[in-house]
Amino acid sequence: MPFLLQRGGKNAPLEVQRWQYFLLKNKITQTGTIDAQFGAKTEEATKIFQLQHALKTTGRLDQKTLEAAEALGYTVKSSDYYDDKMDDAYPPRPKKISSPTNASRNAALGCFIFKQRPLANRGDKDEIVTQRSCDGKIPDWRKANIIDIEVPQLQFATGYPGVVRCHRLAASHILDLFAQWENLDLLHLVRTFDGAYNPRYKRGKSPSPKGHGPKRSDKVDALSNHAFGSAFDINASDNEYGQTPVFCPQRGCTRELVGPANDLGFFW
Repeated sequence: MPFLLQRGGKNAPLEVQRWQYFLLKNKITQTGTIDAQFGAKTEEATKIFQLQHALKTTGRLDQKTLEAAEALGYTVKSSDYYDDKMDDAYPPRPKKISSPTNASRNAALGCFIFKQRPLANRGDKDEIVTQRSCDGKIPDWRKANIIDIEVPQLQFATGYPGVVRCHRLAASHILDLFAQWENLDLLHLVRTFDGAYNPRYKRGKSPSPKGHGPKRSDKVDALSNHAFGSAFDINASDNEYGQTPVFCPQRGCTRELVGPANDLGFFW
């Protein structure tokens, strides 16, 4: 049996996301956002799709509507699809990659001098001020290394400002990753985009509310990968920092995205 969906029904949230993404991709903007809730907007958008394809306007993703959508490329999953994905054993932990060491990211992306203003002067409580490169050859490390790239696969993600700000050496890899997720028909899983480059310490690791003077990034393990422009966040509100990421098929679950990311060298 495939997943059938309706307002007030016993819906699988990730399948609602899949349907909402499909409606948006087919330019039915009345859908609103990908929120995993089959509410009034999704019902109305479903009726519009049904009208467009001469179907009975039930407002439900019923069998006839599902067949019409499948003919247009909609991926149909059986109702047991998530049965082996509903706990922390999924996905398997990667064996060949891990989060980069401080030495490796400085070597690959460039060491920089930074300082931290007092807490009252920070836009982000863990914000740092990036300055020159450690060897002094680059007067502005951020200007020389951080760029904006357009990621069209993020067009329906809430919070996407039109560009992803990242390290120039990470840019092509990020583009490859989103292209691969698109090829695998997984983009419905990306509900929100929550930023990439952000010059800061790891959350809660700022050494003092008073701030500090110049330090070298290769001498401070507590900087976030975001400070190097080599990390990005998605579905952050559904997967709060320090908490176990939500399981399939709960709203905002990213677990199906992890394997393809690991295959391309991304550590989740």
